[in-house]
Formats: sequence, C-alpha cells, structure tokens
Amino acid sequence: VVVPPSAGQDVSDQEAELLRTDSRAPYVHRITLYDHDGVVIDPEDEFAGPYSPRTTCAKCHPYAVIAGGWHFNASNEGVAAGRRGEPWLLVDPATGTQLPISGRKWPGTFTPEEVGLSDWDMVMRFGHHIPGGGFGEPSDEQVQRSPQAVRWGISGKLEIDCMFCHSADQQHDPAEAARQIEMENFKWAPTVALGLAVVRGEARKAPDDWDPLMPPDPDFPERAGPRLVWDKRRFDPDDRVFFNITRRPPNERCYFCHSFREAGPHAAEHLAASQDVHLAAGLLCVDCHRHGIDHMMTRGYATEAAERGKPAAAAFSCEGCHLGTQGGDEDAVSLGGRYGAPHPQHRGLPPLHFEKLTCTTCHSGPWPELYARRYQTALTHGLGLATREREEDDPPEIVGPVFARQHDGGIAPQRLVWPAFWGRLAGEQIEPLPMETVRQAVVSVAPERFQDEAPQREPLEIEQIISALKVLAEQGEEGQTPVYVRDGRMYVHAGDSRCDILPKNESELEPRAAPYRWSIAHDVRPASQSLGVRGCNDCHDERGPIFFGRINAMDSTANPGPPIRTMHALRGEAPILSRAWGIGFTFRPAFKWFGVVCVGLLALVLLHYVLGGLDGLLRRFR
Repeated sequence: VVVPPSAGQDVSDQEAELLRTDSRAPYVHRITLYDHDGVVIDPEDEFAGPYSPRTTCAKCHPYAVIAGGWHFNASNEGVAAGRRGEPWLLVDPATGTQLPISGRKWPGTFTPEEVGLSDWDMVMRFGHHIPGGGFGEPSDEQVQRSPQAVRWGISGKLEIDCMFCHSADQQHDPAEAARQIEMENFKWAPTVALGLAVVRGEARKAPDDWDPLMPPDPDFPERAGPRLVWDKRRFDPDDRVFFNITRRPPNERCYFCHSFREAGPHAAEHLAASQDVHLAAGLLCVDCHRHGIDHMMTRGYATEAAERGKPAAAAFSCEGCHLGTQGGDEDAVSLGGRYGAPHPQHRGLPPLHFEKLTCTTCHSGPWPELYARRYQTALTHGLGLATREREEDDPPEIVGPVFARQHDGGIAPQRLVWPAFWGRLAGEQIEPLPMETVRQAVVSVAPERFQDEAPQREPLEIEQIISALKVLAEQGEEGQTPVYVRDGRMYVHAGDSRCDILPKNESELEPRAAPYRWSIAHDVRPASQSLGVRGCNDCHDERGPIFFGRINAMDSTANPGPPIRTMHALRGEAPILSRAWGIGFTFRPAFKWFGVVCVGLLALVLLHYVLGGLDGLLRRFR
C-alpha cells in the first residue's frame, strides 16, 4: 500500500517526499495501480475497485498542488479570476433560459450557488467536458452537507484524470469518460476511459443502500451497481500497467474541450477552413500555454503577468513572444523572438493602433464580415461527443467575432451570447429564480412546450411571458418584482395583462442582463491575411466590420424587429462620429490627391518667386 503525503502537510514537505528525475527525457510510467483506499489492484479480484489517480499518481506527483491548477480550481474561492473566459451555459429551451455560469465570478456570470446548482448538479450538467477535480471533488465536509450525500457515497468523487491531457496516444477516450459521468460512475470514469477495464452496471440505478460487496439481487439485476471487467492484457506479470504519458500533450488532447465550429447556413466549408499559423509552423498548444507543477496554465493575454505577479508569463503573450518584454530578467525573454517568431515592423501604422487595439484584433479569428457568424463550442454544444441530435441551430446562439473592449480597455475580437433568464429585482440588481420555480410557472401557462414534440426552439411569445410573470408575482413574496431578461430587454410585470419593457436606454441595463462576451485569440492568421494588409479601408470604411459589423439578438417572431447592435454601439462610440470617420476614409484617396495638387501648386508658386529672386540678383551683379 502506498501512503501518499498527508493533505495536512506543508506543500514543500510534500514535494520533498516525492520521486523526481530532473531530466528532459520522458520517464517510462510502468506503474502499479491503487484504488481509492490505497490498496494495490489485483485484476483477478472480481471485487477490485477502479484505480484512483489520486493515490496512484500521488506517489510521484503532488496531487494537492496540481488540484489548484487552472483547469481544476474554478470552484475555489480566492483564486484570481483573470480575463473573462468562456462560461458554462445553463440552457433550458422550454423555459427560454440560457444563463452564463462560472465559479470565477467573471462580470456578467452567475455563480452556481446563485442559480441553485450544487457541485453534484454542476458535474451532472457539465461533466461531459470536466477533466475531474473542482466541482467533481468536493471536500468530505461539503459532501456531508450536500443533499446528494448518499449518491456521492455511491458514485465516488470525480478525481482529476491526468490522462485527459497527458495521454500520448488515443487509448484514453474522453468521450467514454463523459458517458460514465452521465451514468454517475464518477470514480470509475478514469479506469474505463483509459481502456483498462469495462464497467457493467450504473451507479445511477443503484439503490441508496447499495453495497458493492453484496451479490446482485436476482429480482432487480439492474440495481447491481457498477462492476469492472479488467483487460488483463494491459497488466504485466507484476500486475503493473504501462501509461503512455507525454509531458507535451498533443493538440488533439486540447481540442476535446477547446474546439469550436462555425454553424448555420453560411458556415465556411471544411475544405476552406484554415489552421492557426503557429500550429502550421509545428508548435503545440502547450508551447505557449505553459505551466509548472502547480498546473496554473499561462493564458497568454497581455496583462496576465502583472495580474498573477509572474513576470515570466509576459514572454508568452503576443507582444512578449514577438517583440520581447521590458525589464525581463533573462535576455531570451526581453529580446523576444521565441521559437523564431518574426519581429513585426508595422511600417506606416500610427502608434495609436497599439494603444487602442490588441494584436488579436487584426491577426486572429476569421476574416470579419458585416454580420457576425454563429459558432458552436465544445463546452456548450458538446463537440467531441458522438450524437445524431446536434443541429446547426441548437441553442444557445454564440456569435463572433465581435470587436468590443475587454477588461483592460483594449479592443479585441470576442464571442458573444445573450443571456435569457427569469429573476426578481433586488434593488438595482437582478437575482435569478430557481429553475424549478421557473419551470412550474412556465408549464402552467405553456404546457405544450414541455411535450416531447414541443417547439422548444421557438422563443417564448409576449403573451406567455406576461402570463408567467403574473404567476411568479402571485407566488413570490410581497414587494418582489419578477422579471424576464432576453435580447438585452428586461420584461417587468406591471399588471394583469401587460408588462413594461425596460430599460428605455440600453446603457442602464444591469451588467448580468447585458450580452456576455469573452475574448478569443485563435485561429491566428498570418501577416499576409491580417486586417490592414489591403490598406486602411479594411477597417476604416462606412461598411468596415470593426465599426459597422452587426449582431442580431436571438431571432424572435414574437418580437417584431429584434434589436440589431453594431460594433461601435457595443463600445459606446457615437454613431454619427463613427459614420463620419468611415465616410472620411472613403474619400481619403481624393483628399490625398487634393493635397498633392495643393503642394504642387505651392511648390510652383515658391519656385516662381525663387526664380524671380535669382533673376533680380543676377541683374544687380551685371
């Protein structure tokens, strides 16, 4: 039995007890498996439990330190949130709900607690793209307080599955892990995903008093609970298993959670899809998105180094890699040019662009068009999971690229989603209502939306919204005002047969009712395909997408003329000035020729007077 370092030990003491090689050469992981109790797994034992990444990997790696990494710490309070990223989206088409959820408290998101989601609920709703840890591995005290404490005891905790990232081949199947999580086989997921065994039975069908050591009830065989059938070919004569592990995970391991695709009738064909210029040059995602043993992934945005207090992280932003960083401790960092990155000159580009724009504005994402495109992502639409039910118009509608200001004030390409949810006014803020309360109200006024063949994709009609708000007002406490937010509008109950649409001025909208945006950096286009390569009119034009690109709110037949936002409106720029600026650049070539002609005329006038002066001097000396 391996006794890993105690969770109560100091981190430095834990690391001192761990094995290490201190070499760039890969270590061959031919290792013994341990179950969740630290007992050696014998594949001949029919009652052998699944292997535990915590007890197995903790022999050499500080699991407690790794568990604080970026991919696992979303539920930890006190962790710096950093720049806004893609949230989890709680989608319920029947009630017209799509809510951005994040434990990081990014502006515009709701925490799981605010919408009534427990750790168990988070795993069951979003576990298909969770690599373990975080919400899937609450403390024992949290489990005891949980309403699903009994089910946690049966399913076990969803420990960090190291092979999600570090598998060097395709033996580890993340989609299989998602299937096991759906069956509530949390602690069995890493074993089955790696193909070490297959599981018979489902934890979700096991009764609350299930005992894994008891024989199955012949009257209820489906309640037998999970049991493993080991692939004994994976074990050597000493019952050790070879883990094909790499320190530099291939890009395909990242793609399972970080994929996106253009959707809709105007989506680009697969043959026309481009590849990130860095990947085409042979780099891997992890060459830039690095981390230490703490697994705090470098995200690569410009202000990250200052926010995290890690100067070395500056070398992995666009500027740090291509231009170098000021005050770097190492010449290799301060000089830039990592991996042979070219040093861009940007000849003729006014310095104002570097103050207002991020590098990704011109170099990242698809070439912008007048209308933002529709996208589906792995986290939201389950890309990577085989299904026949995924449609091009599956909610929620995520659009991009949107050129808006990010947290540091710079204009960057972003993706955008409109929140839609039911809530109540609490002072100047909107508090979301529990999903169960909302479903009861909507089903009472629109029961057809909850039928199997219901038109759930259609947005709620105004009459349905009014009726549901009335029901919520009757059920709620006195003084509470129910509201429904959609398309940037807030519908407020104001009587038996009507509702007010507020605010009249969109700038007054509460932040969590405004569209949620997160910056994107990929795919990066080469310099020859960057904005501005054809001249200023790539951006500065009366139809330039950076200023006049359009974003439709969710299409709604119930709302005549759904609001259309332009890029300059999202940034709070005056429409008249933006239009005048664009038109000015349209006539800029004419102004240039006019200037050239004027300069020419002035030169002729000056030449006339110069020649006249010289003629006078010559006459004086004759």
